Amino acid sequence: MFEIIMMVCLAATGEQCREFRLTDMQYEDAATCIRDSHLKASNWQSENVKFTLIGTRCAKNAIKIPEPPKS
Repeated sequence: MFEIIMMVCLAATGEQCREFRLTDMQYEDAATCIRDSHLKASNWQSENVKFTLIGTRCAKNAIKIPEPPKS
């Protein structure tokens, strides 16, 4: 299963960038994951204004990537 991975940075400084995985949905194929990734990550970012969304990607078995913090 594929999961959405977001690269985010602190909005105040533009520093301390890191990756987080969105765990609310898993995808059977990469194409669907990629298609949905920008909207899902944008929705997350709008609720977590301390962070700036830099980009997204999809990964399989991304269990080592932490879940995003709750703002």
